[in-house]
Amino acid sequence: MCGSELNLGAFAHPALKRQPLETHILVRSSFAGLFGHVMPLWMAGSVLLNLLLLLPLEHLNQSAWNLAAIALAIQVFAVVFSLVGPVPINNRITKWTPESVPKDWTAQEHRWDVYHWLRTCGLVVAFALLALSVGVR
Repeated sequence: MCGSELNLGAFAHPALKRQPLETHILVRSSFAGLFGHVMPLWMAGSVLLNLLLLLPLEHLNQSAWNLAAIALAIQVFAVVFSLVGPVPINNRITKWTPESVPKDWTAQEHRWDVYHWLRTCGLVVAFALLALSVGVR
């Protein structure tokens, strides 16, 4: 999950912002709709996978288990944060067309991008902790 979030924030959206307004709005709206359908499954699957990775570490040393548990907690927090922060904005963006884009569309996009970067940073930390937990086992 970390890689896809990082790609979107670091490459896809900056490239999209350089496009003409009409293209930008249509593509952003399409991405919002697509990711709005895919990400709930992707995020839930990632959390479940982290949980499944945590269970076998239960019998290993305490440090490895603690790191994996913190990674899982960060992922769960990222899911809850997503539901409160970026998802409502994303749901509005799915309805945008070049003709119906709201006056504050740039502010809404900026807020979504900030929330996205906060979530992405958390997921990068979670991934690093999970990898470290495997290394210290």
